[in-house]
Amino acid sequence: MTSTKTSSRIRLLKTGFVIYYHIDLIKARQFFLDFGMQIAEERAGKEIFFSGFGTEPFIYIARKAEGETSHFGGAAYIVESRFELERAAQITGATGIEPLGAPGGGEVVTLTDPIGHKVHLVFGQQEKQAAPPELQKLVVNYEDEKPRKGKFQRFEPGPAPVHRWGHYGVTYPEGRYEEMYEWYTAHLALAPSDIVLRDGKPITCFFHIDRGLEFTDHHAFFMKPTKLNGKPAVAHAAFEVHDFDVQQLGHNYLESKGYELCWGVGRHVLGSQVFDYWFDTSKFMVEHYADGDLVNEDTKVAYVKAGPEALSVWGPPVPPVF
Repeated sequence: MTSTKTSSRIRLLKTGFVIYYHIDLIKARQFFLDFGMQIAEERAGKEIFFSGFGTEPFIYIARKAEGETSHFGGAAYIVESRFELERAAQITGATGIEPLGAPGGGEVVTLTDPIGHKVHLVFGQQEKQAAPPELQKLVVNYEDEKPRKGKFQRFEPGPAPVHRWGHYGVTYPEGRYEEMYEWYTAHLALAPSDIVLRDGKPITCFFHIDRGLEFTDHHAFFMKPTKLNGKPAVAHAAFEVHDFDVQQLGHNYLESKGYELCWGVGRHVLGSQVFDYWFDTSKFMVEHYADGDLVNEDTKVAYVKAGPEALSVWGPPVPPVF
């Protein structure tokens, strides 16, 4: 690991988990099982920890919402050391270091960004052993090179097994881009990968975890403006699956279960992921993705004009929610 450019920022290691509060926890439970997650731990109808097949002890916390509104509870990054957690606790508005109280143990500090979104920083989790299902890595026959001879590609229908949580995004009120950008890049080791412009001014930014020369996902976080008069909210959370075929099988399975499709399947421009967006039973948007780009500090930041052409290379028409 090489050092990040600004040593005062909290050094992040990787993505951890997201937290959502659902009015109907029973319906949410079934949705995320059908979405391809597994239950790591369940607590008396109040809290469910979902895991993927990677090493993270869990990647999604579903909690019973108090009151009449489902809502987002923030996202968590794993920090590099307990020293980073101690430094995070000194940031204005941060909580103290507290036990995480979740599968895998660990400790957490919670920050609040300028418009109220929670960012949880975690250290000391005990990872689990990865348990990947038997998913083949395809050997592809191209028009001019056909290495797969006398062997067949066979697939099993069903949910798309989720590997891990990869990224999320939030919305912010118009006019507060610079404030948000400054907060996230001053406090956390996040760096821009792509910046989207409207009328020559930045409105959306995709950030990767800055590990210097080490390559990381094209984005672990993004922010975009709210719709006119909209309130700040979570945009979506995205979960990595094995490949395009598994993703398409998962798409068909969710469709067969009668869940509400948002947008997909298609291929993004920024980040290059193959995407598939769905609405969960609380109307939150969640994504299956595969085949994303990797970047590091030497990757040139791109500036892109806002519009449908910046969202997808191929796929269904861009829905109004985007």
